[in-house]
Amino acid sequence: MVLLTHEPTGHHFVISWRALRLIICNSYRASVQPENCRITGQRASYHKTREPEGTMKGATTAGFRIGTLMVILVISLLAGCATTAGESASQSNDPFERMNRSMLTFNLESDRIFLKPIAKGYERFIPGPVRKGVNNFFNNLWEPMTIVNDLLQGKFGYAAKDTTRFLVNSTVGILGIFDVASRVDLVRRKEDFGQTLAVWGFPPGPYLVLPFLGPSSIRDTTGLVPQFLYGDALLYIDSPEVWYAAGTRLVDTRSRLLGTDDILDLQPDVYLFLREAYRQQRINQIHDGNPPGADLEETEDALIDQLLDQ
Repeated sequence: MVLLTHEPTGHHFVISWRALRLIICNSYRASVQPENCRITGQRASYHKTREPEGTMKGATTAGFRIGTLMVILVISLLAGCATTAGESASQSNDPFERMNRSMLTFNLESDRIFLKPIAKGYERFIPGPVRKGVNNFFNNLWEPMTIVNDLLQGKFGYAAKDTTRFLVNSTVGILGIFDVASRVDLVRRKEDFGQTLAVWGFPPGPYLVLPFLGPSSIRDTTGLVPQFLYGDALLYIDSPEVWYAAGTRLVDTRSRLLGTDDILDLQPDVYLFLREAYRQQRINQIHDGNPPGADLEETEDALIDQLLDQ
């Protein structure tokens, strides 16, 4: 399983989206024991060994932390080693890097002062089941956007399934508060206009960091225009309370990212880490979780599934 790759594209470090998923889900639900992680050359492989009989199943909280830190520190170390000073803006498709870095600093500082404290309070004082219901509700509001983009991309089978999912959750699930559809194997998918433009053949263009919105590209920023004008379901609510709903959605989204803060804190260059993670994520989304070369990583997918099930 390839966790780490070095690409001849200059100084930036490339991490596969599957590897990022593995790190993030590991920080929540699983542990990677140092003795089970082997790094050879440019490949990092994980070998899950059976626990000796009589030992306690699982790991302690300390074990979770140690395992996660081991993986992240290895990636951070190799990321630093992969950095060279000779990269040009054209190689990384990041001609606005200086402006982007300034915008990232602004976003991180704004988050630290305003949004992060509110998200922490939300996570601390709002019960988990309530937060889950809130998240399900807003996810359900996104379903029409996914259905429209399914149709625009010619994914008529997915459009039928996503429509069924929306109808089930909106009725049986009480406006989407309960995700009933997932229990009958109608899993949630997310499509947007940026992905549609990619399917239509538009190149991503240069990397951008947008104020408050974070990582993007010329293509994805263009896709935000119809989303903000027509795609957001909250736009069709003619009531002052819509601003409370928008604020709640923002805080709920940020609260679900609190667990990744420790990962960012350990990165030698947060900007490069977020840029490559974003690009890998978008490739994965555009190809519906099956990007080119994914067949070579079936073992990694199986491992991630095991960790998510724990």
